[in-house]
Amino acid sequence: MALQALQSSGVAFRKILSHFPEELSLAFAYGSGVYRQVGPSSDQKNAMLDFVFTVDDPIAWHSKNLNKNWNHYSFLKVLGPKFITAVQNNYGAGVYYNPLITCDGRLIKYGVISTSILIEDLLNWNNLYIAGRLQKPASLAVSQEFTGFSL
Repeated sequence: MALQALQSSGVAFRKILSHFPEELSLAFAYGSGVYRQVGPSSDQKNAMLDFVFTVDDPIAWHSKNLNKNWNHYSFLKVLGPKFITAVQNNYGAGVYYNPLITCDGRLIKYGVISTSILIEDLLNWNNLYIAGRLQKPASLAVSQEFTGFSL
């Protein structure tokens, strides 16, 4: 049985991605906001959209995103992009999440991970967090710069 992505989700995803800096090597959406779910609470229209953004230079990306989307960040924003990237890279699964963001009328959360940490996790399963997200159905938007690696 093939999973069906929600109708017009590709257009919605592109509109949401347009709110962020363009330097993404990979972006993917996953979860109940993307794929139809069965069960009594299967209201996909109001389900949170979950994204992961892969970036080659997290400091530069966070710097640009802070300029565009200052209100997305926790108090760490006052410490700057270098500190945010240090937290991202050195704690947990190597992902920095901005949760509970309203974007184009939808509730989203997005995690940012460096390309090198993503590849390392996919190849060696260092912590399985992002690899685990990709074991489930995911809707991929691959940049042309993301070469030499296939999913």
